[in-house]
Amino acid sequence: MASDNIEVEIKIPVSEMFFSSVKAVLKQKAKFAGVSNQTDEYFTLSNRDFVEPDYPFEWLSIRKRGNKAILNYKHFHPENVEITTHCDEYESEVANPEMIKKMFSELNIKSLIVVNKKRETYVFNDEFEIALDEVAELGFFVEIEALKDFGGVSLTRQKLEEFAKQLGIDHIDTDKRGYPYLLLEKKGLIK
Repeated sequence: MASDNIEVEIKIPVSEMFFSSVKAVLKQKAKFAGVSNQTDEYFTLSNRDFVEPDYPFEWLSIRKRGNKAILNYKHFHPENVEITTHCDEYESEVANPEMIKKMFSELNIKSLIVVNKKRETYVFNDEFEIALDEVAELGFFVEIEALKDFGGVSLTRQKLEEFAKQLGIDHIDTDKRGYPYLLLEKKGLIK
């Protein structure tokens, strides 16, 4: 759901071959919305380490999308569990991301990791946004986000999974921790 600052999505790691097959299906079924190179720098508070829980449930980032920068905060529910249902998402465009970083530094908010990805986006019936992500150092992912409320979080997740099956994704082995965690883990920066 993209309404009321609630986001419901699934993110599935896939092979490069499967990534290509999903792209072929999307070219037939969905509207192409664009390609972009995206950079997301993630931060943590000095008094509350976001990656300390087994399953991180909060992320603070500055996202760069072309000439635009966005300050973003996500809080996943339920907290500190393997499988979350949705997240609260708050974001605001910022005119000067470097000044935000200076403020963060003064407040002892530390940079964790930078995630770089190439994203190809499609929209299906104004109901789902599908992102085909090629994430540097991590590989290929398909992310499907609901663009509308299908009657609550549970029903919306069900609709996401049904739509994933239409794309040929029968067994949904979703990513449960997010790109920043996966990259921190791969680099040996967390346990």
